[in-house]
Parts: sequence; structure tokens; C-alpha cells
Amino acid sequence: MSTLKTNNVQVGTSNVAAENFTLYQPATPDGTVRLGVGNSGATTADVVTVNSAGMTVTGVISGTLNSTVTATTQAAKTSNTTVATTAFVDQLRSLLSQTTSSGGGTLVIGDRGTLVSVNGGVTVPANVFAANDVVTIYNNSSGNLTITQGGSLTLRQVGTANTGNRTLAQRGLVTVVFISTTEAVISGGGLT
Repeated sequence: MSTLKTNNVQVGTSNVAAENFTLYQPATPDGTVRLGVGNSGATTADVVTVNSAGMTVTGVISGTLNSTVTATTQAAKTSNTTVATTAFVDQLRSLLSQTTSSGGGTLVIGDRGTLVSVNGGVTVPANVFAANDVVTIYNNSSGNLTITQGGSLTLRQVGTANTGNRTLAQRGLVTVVFISTTEAVISGGGLT
């Protein structure tokens, strides 16, 4: 086995530094191996760095990876990673898309983050939604409808001590915000 001790190894035949790759160690060794474009030192733009913490790739990765890549799941409601994690994608559900239920019915997890347009009564169930989930309900009819508090759920009318079933007037619009799996707050226009 041979050992090569040098600060950098440049690969390429061009006289233009930016057209060559350089495998190098910085002037003060830090345990990181760097593959860069250009000459080692200040003029090198790192493309790949590898150390005991892992590998960092700068730029676009193309081609096929022959192994499984696992991203660390980010905490809910944060976006400080370039990997779109489940928690961050869940946060995007607050952008309303519309679902339609002609006769009403019981809300389901797929209604989270949507505008549910109904012309019949709606039941808000317990133990389906998590804290901070949001559902908006639109009464797309010319009559009142009932929003029913599901079993084991406490449905609170915002700004009041009222709990239980609510009435939504014709063309009324309400938002249900889940405080926990068994408690939700409802508010909106046309709600009594």
C-alpha cells in the first residue's frame, strides 16, 4: 500500500483552473476531504465534502443512486432544510384546495387543509385530526345546516362558552381548528 501526502491533487489537463477538479485538504487540516473545481485554496469551489459527520454535495445531483438515501425528518412547522420532509409538506396543507360533498357527512383526514363545500349536515369527529389541523366548511345551500359535535369531541364556538352542535346559515363559511385530537374550535360567518 502506498501513501501520498500532499495538500492537493489536481485532475484535468486544462490550463484553465475552473475546468479541472481538485481533491484537496485545506491549509489547516480539519479532517474533511474536499473535491472542488479549480485550484486548491481560495479559488476552489467545493463540489463535495466528506468528513466524519457525513457528505455534503453542492449543486445538482443527477444520475442514479445505487443505495437508499434517508433524510432526517424535520420538526413540524420548520422549513430550515432543503429536503422537503413530511412535516414541512403538512404545513403546506394550509393552502386551500376544495373538496365537495353533496350531502355532507363526517369529516375525514383527507379534508385537512381543504375547503369542504356541502349542502347537508357535517359531523366533526374525534381522534381523526391532530392538533393544528384545519378544515374550512362552506354551506353551499339556501338553507341552514347542522355541524355536529362528534362523540368524544369538544367543539367550542370561538369567543364564547358554547360547546356542542352549531348551526351554519345559508352560504355560511366556518373554519374548524383542532386544538387536540378531542378538542376543536369553530368560527366564521353565519355560525350560531
